[in-house]
Amino acid sequence: MPTLARALTVALIAVATPAQVARAQVVGDRIPAPALPCGQVLAAVNQRGATLVSTGPYTYERLVRDIGFCTIEQTTEPYFGPSANVGQCFLGYRCKDRMTEGRRSN
Repeated sequence: MPTLARALTVALIAVATPAQVARAQVVGDRIPAPALPCGQVLAAVNQRGATLVSTGPYTYERLVRDIGFCTIEQTTEPYFGPSANVGQCFLGYRCKDRMTEGRRSN
């Protein structure tokens, strides 16, 4: 029986569409934004509530669905980042310290 299950899994992978393969990549710890369509990244952030999103080979952001995933000392700001189909798209919100709101960092 395990051999049959393994054969079915291999058959399903062989006929998987690119969208199905991309959806499978979202299951890991981080969502690889540059490898996925914009809407798919946003949908994954909204589904998880808060998650890490890879924005490049060595960079990532913690993005949230809404302010409920930030601490009481924080607020949210929109985050625009890379995706497979759009250079800069809305991917969710970043939690930001209320004390630095409106200040520019150097």
